[in-house]
Amino acid sequence: MKTKESRSAAKLKMKQASVTIGIDLGDRFSHYCILNGDGDAIETGRVRTCREAFSAHFQDLSRVRIALEAGTHSAWVSRLLEDFGHEVLVANTREIPTISHSNKKNDAGDAEKLARYARYDPKLLSPIQPRSPSAQLDLAVLRVRERLLATRT
Repeated sequence: MKTKESRSAAKLKMKQASVTIGIDLGDRFSHYCILNGDGDAIETGRVRTCREAFSAHFQDLSRVRIALEAGTHSAWVSRLLEDFGHEVLVANTREIPTISHSNKKNDAGDAEKLARYARYDPKLLSPIQPRSPSAQLDLAVLRVRERLLATRT
């Protein structure tokens, strides 16, 4: 028979397992929204967009589902969060009209929308797979070469 303490610990674990996070990535700061299993926003805020800040904020969480918007920082942020053991979905926000074509666009609202979509049905995010570090490096070399040729001619 479970004790009262172990039952409440099990409930807490179940609630943590159903937590969903949406992150709207920005160059300096990223906004996040954490939803509990009932869909209530239990925490919102912003975190500096750097490895140290993301590590401090998301490393010690038990495995959760995290939705990010595709963009400049999504590749390294998704790899970092996956290294922490989280399920990471990189959303193609061009395919999500309520985010890309919204008249009331703001970072905190976008983070909440990402979390809600990821909580309800991840396929709605039209998830994409970010490039690997080696593919990113290859692409950078090609772009630099292209620019050098353009300036030469």
